Amino acid sequence: MTWRNHKTHREETKAVKDALIEAGFTNVRVKHGTGTAWGWLDIYCDAKLGQSWQDKRVEAIRIAESVTGRHGDYDGEINIH
Repeated sequence: MTWRNHKTHREETKAVKDALIEAGFTNVRVKHGTGTAWGWLDIYCDAKLGQSWQDKRVEAIRIAESVTGRHGDYDGEINIH
């Protein structure tokens, strides 16, 4: 994975969580997948007041991509829940 900006999953998870909280998202949980999906980043958060689910997804992916350096197919292997 040449797009990594962080050495460990723990560093990446913390950086994404902090960036999402700073952007105003609430109830934020960030983790990595397990098994064959170990490289995927799973983000759980509530949409901002008045924000649609689609807008939440786009903004959360944009923030995660900018923090992690992820890009490409499947939004850099990022899932928004």
